[in-house]
This record gives sequence, structure tokens and C-alpha cells, in this order.
Amino acid sequence: MRGGHRFGRVRRGVGAALIAVTLVAARQAAAQTPFERLAPIDLTGTWVSVVTEDWHLRMITPQMGDFEGLPLNEQGIRVASLWDPERDAASGNACKAYGAPAIMRVPGRVRISWQDRGNTLQIQTDAGQQTRRLHFAGVPPRGQAGRQGYSVASWVYGSGFNPLVPPAANERLEDVARAAGGTLKVVTTNLAPGYLRKNGVPYSGQATVTEYFELVADPRGTPWFVVTTVVSDPTYLLRDFITSSNFKKEPDDSKWHSAPCTVQ
Repeated sequence: MRGGHRFGRVRRGVGAALIAVTLVAARQAAAQTPFERLAPIDLTGTWVSVVTEDWHLRMITPQMGDFEGLPLNEQGIRVASLWDPERDAASGNACKAYGAPAIMRVPGRVRISWQDRGNTLQIQTDAGQQTRRLHFAGVPPRGQAGRQGYSVASWVYGSGFNPLVPPAANERLEDVARAAGGTLKVVTTNLAPGYLRKNGVPYSGQATVTEYFELVADPRGTPWFVVTTVVSDPTYLLRDFITSSNFKKEPDDSKWHSAPCTVQ
């Protein structure tokens, strides 16, 4: 009987060890899986911005001193009041209003595609000819500021989905992720100073941009995405500047119109 008990304990121990090894292997496989496979929403394709709010501020360059809706502090107002578009053009700074804090508010089209074997999501804009790269599991570099900064992306899953938990035997991990739904979260730092609007409203190199991309569909079934952008800047803003921008999916690139940055 004692031998039988020992055998039972050994068998249960081996079984537990096998389960542990299986879980570890599954988690390692999930960690090594390209983030494209685990995407709960599909943002790839060509999208056009639909300007449903702040039309007079987005489609037309605001007048100097027009700070409508902007939580500028005294320093921000002072710097914005020094705006000189001719100086920007002459110094090669026509793209100052096309940085990550403002680019999704610029009317135009964006093309979204996967790069780097499914670990980086790329956003190209026809307005200003900008390229953003959203790095999943990325680590911001130090001292390398740029117009689009460095963006770290992550999936925020719905329905309690956990990519480290193996799916049922008859399910695929990517199918479970898609069924759960979710949001794309992007945090951008390492920014070169620029403009929140074309009339010289500034953001500093200390600014942080947090974005949330959500996929929806209209009554006809056409995909849209909504991006909520939160700009935090201790240098020029009294509080966070929050906007929400809408994009509608297009069937192809036939309406893509690439154009350089303009100062106004």
C-alpha cells in the first residue's frame, strides 16, 4: 500500500510538472507571438479624417492669438503670441504643426500597416508626408527627440482576455483575442517642440501624448476608428488637452494625395 501511495504521489507529481511545463511553454509562445496576431481590432488600411468638430480650427488656420479651447498657461500664451509663419518657412520648420501631438487632427488620410514582422504598427499621413511607428513592447530611447517622438503601443483587451492564458483546445489565441475586442493605447515621448495648431500654439519637448484608438462601425457596416488624444505638457499647458478625431475607412488608395507640410 505504501508503494502504491508513493507511485500515486509520483504520478501526480509528474502530471503537475507536465502541466506547469505546458503553461510555461504556452506563455513563452504568447510572449514571442507578433502583436499583429494578438490584435483585438484591425486598424490596417487607408482612412480619411471626417471633421465633425472644430471645423473652423482644423480646416482653416486660426488667426494669431486665437486660443479657443486650449488650456494654455501664461508661458504658452506668451510663446504663441510670437508666432511668425514666414520665419518658420525660412528656417525649414514648416512641419512644426505636424508632430505627434497634432498630426491626427490635421485633415487628410492615414495609411496604417504592420511592419517589423508584426511587432510595429506604422501610420503614414498624406498631409505633411509624416510617418509614425508604434512600437509594441518598445522602450523609449534617451535624448533622441523627433517630430513624431517615440511611441510605445499596447493592446487593452476587453472581456477579461489574457494573452498569457492558453485558449481552449478547439480555439485559436488570435480568435479569442479578436472576440474579446479592445483598444490600442499609445504613449509618445521624446518629442521635439512643435505646434498644437498651425497658429503657433506651442508644445514643448516635455510633452507626453497618450492616445486611445477604438474601432466602430456605422449603420452600413463601414469601419471607422476614433482616436482620443491626451496631450500633457507641464511647460505650456495648465491641464491636459484632450481631443477626439474620427476616421472612416476607404476601399483603396485612389484618393490618397501626398502633400508636403505647410506653415498655414
